[in-house]
Amino acid sequence: MCALSLRRPRRQTTTDFVEGTAVSASLLCLVHCTALPFLLLALPALAGAFFKSEAFHFAAAALVVPAAVLAFLLGYRRHRALMPALLGAAGVVSIVLALFPDWSAVTASAITLAGSLLLISGHLINWRLRRTVA
Repeated sequence: MCALSLRRPRRQTTTDFVEGTAVSASLLCLVHCTALPFLLLALPALAGAFFKSEAFHFAAAALVVPAAVLAFLLGYRRHRALMPALLGAAGVVSIVLALFPDWSAVTASAITLAGSLLLISGHLINWRLRRTVA
């Protein structure tokens, strides 16, 4: 079999990169939100560090939101399934809502954690559906 016929189409490779970036950003949020309380308990010196600051949350949202929108748009164009995009939209809305200053730290973390889980679920379903559609 010719080596050229084994190469994946450029569009699929680009979409894989976008989806991988979006999943990675969502996983980063999940790890951050679950690990931070333990890090803060273990290392009190980190209490004022960048990871606890509002700047981190805004920077993470600035990465997650556009990556998710692009990944779900590309996925929908390929497989036409609405469920991954709906999960992703709920996740993005949750992450953005958690940025509002009216929440307590615990509530904001819970909202962000739920949003990250919704995003990751949507990305995984999106990824699976893109792979099954020829």
